[in-house]
Amino acid sequence: MPQFGIENRVNLDRMRAERVEKVRKQLKEDGIGAIICFEPDNIKYLCDDTWAPGGMLAGVQLSRNVIMPRTGDPLLFEWGQIDRRVNAELAPWLKGTVRPGYRLGFFLGRGLYPEAFMNDLKKTLADHGLGGEPVAIDMPVVTLNLKEIFEKAGIKLVDGGHSMARARMIKTEDEINCQRKASEICDGVWATLRDAIRPGIREYELQCIGIKAALDRGADGVAPHSVCSGEKTSPLMGAATNRIINRGDLLFFDLHPVRWHGYKVCYYRTFCCGKANQRQKDFYKQCLELTYMPIRKVKAGVTSAELCKTWPSPQHWGAKDWWEISECAIGHGIGLTTQEAPGITPLFSIEHPATLEENMVIALEAWYGSRVEPPLEGARFEETGVVTKEGYEILTKWPKDEITECY
Repeated sequence: MPQFGIENRVNLDRMRAERVEKVRKQLKEDGIGAIICFEPDNIKYLCDDTWAPGGMLAGVQLSRNVIMPRTGDPLLFEWGQIDRRVNAELAPWLKGTVRPGYRLGFFLGRGLYPEAFMNDLKKTLADHGLGGEPVAIDMPVVTLNLKEIFEKAGIKLVDGGHSMARARMIKTEDEINCQRKASEICDGVWATLRDAIRPGIREYELQCIGIKAALDRGADGVAPHSVCSGEKTSPLMGAATNRIINRGDLLFFDLHPVRWHGYKVCYYRTFCCGKANQRQKDFYKQCLELTYMPIRKVKAGVTSAELCKTWPSPQHWGAKDWWEISECAIGHGIGLTTQEAPGITPLFSIEHPATLEENMVIALEAWYGSRVEPPLEGARFEETGVVTKEGYEILTKWPKDEITECY
């Protein structure tokens, strides 16, 4: 189990306790007796399951879930046999409240009633004085499958995805410091990628180099990050391929899969294999300005609509509407999950604005380039930062004023 020193400014016990308390308060505000979580990052948020980074076991027939009663502590139903070791040594902070999972997918797939699980749920509600109160589930597709089962048990079932999103939206001091550390790790990855980019190397190789660099610098989990080069930078084609990097290619990467204690930053930067030409420099300058248009307005109390109104019309990108270029100017919250609330997009934020609050961590990003005229290419840029009373504390520190030129 990872142990983190004081130099990293994170008190893990405090962070775990504060996260659970935030969920309790949200359940009370929403009139929910308990929530059942299947989504991996929600399980981690409540239980800090460091033994299953990134929800490694989440898809095994709904075998992992948490019951979180409003007046109690989370009860984790863990993948078969792992529960014993988790109780014994891996998660002392869960105080032995870990039980074998029920593989609910087997029951739901055959239309069977999961009697043992429902009995556990009803007992948990009764033990905490919550009998008769609504129970929420964090995944709508699971909610639909379980609706008849809960009706049979006499339990009112409601959607809990929004409750968990709201509970997680405002970050604690320790959560923010985890994201600071993730950003520091990413800066080391950028330095390694800068030194590795040269003609003849493939996207897959750069992806592997980036993953190793993140792990070498202390990341506790890394998924394959996006690698876009040459014509794959317009439109954004994120999955790495065996494409060979050529002299003069633009490249951009997003290091959002890099995690420290589960937390991430969303972090695009653009590079050039060799010296950038004037066209590429102009694309990058436009991209940087498009990113900073909303950043200059960020502070607590500002709405997502106000941020979106700083961007020009879709015609600036040569498009007829925002649906055509929805990824060219966008923002979002980030924490354990890459895209959390609030969402910031002209597609809905202007008509349905969200108000920024202090200690939200949000990412703002933009793309600009050639969508029609060859050679097709573009630049992408992104910052992640903390919303403060007075502005936006940027966590992502890699130099931004010019394209990073390599080799």
